[in-house]
Amino acid sequence: MHKKLVALLCVGVMITIAGCGASNPPTTPVTGTVTYDGEPLEGATITMTPEAGSTGSRSASGISDASGNFTITTVFPDGQSVDGALGGSYTVRVSKLEADEQPANDGMVDEAEGDPSAAYMDMVNMMSEDGEDPGPESLINEVFSSYEKQDNWKNQVSVAEPTADGGGASTLTITLDDNGSGEAKIQ
Repeated sequence: MHKKLVALLCVGVMITIAGCGASNPPTTPVTGTVTYDGEPLEGATITMTPEAGSTGSRSASGISDASGNFTITTVFPDGQSVDGALGGSYTVRVSKLEADEQPANDGMVDEAEGDPSAAYMDMVNMMSEDGEDPGPESLINEVFSSYEKQDNWKNQVSVAEPTADGGGASTLTITLDDNGSGEAKIQ
């Protein structure tokens, strides 16, 4: 009797483990390049946000290398990260921020190092007028990361559904100019 119970328990555990596999939808591979004023843009974050009404789509993103090349990746709710994007319509946004340098003392005042009120005033002066830390500065025109629709920034693209043979890869080409004009297109 005991052996049957153990065998039944083992079968139940195996069924549970097999049933817990990732069941995320397939993605279409998306790679591309981003340029700014005709030069490759290194360290830019490219984000693809699903258009309203694009059912089943998820945001996807990538970071450009020194040649401006990037690979788009989708992160699913189960934590699985997969190269590519789900089929659908997207708005593309591009941002590149100044490196956020933390003070060596992480904002803590060391009284042995001098006047604590001067250190406090330095920290206050780094904040914006409304008392909030403005965060890192954008190194490219902020129009490219805005959620508002822009006339000179054509950033709507469509990613095709993946093909049964795993093909259908897309190339996303993004050209940006300092004057706020730009285009994102998928080939």
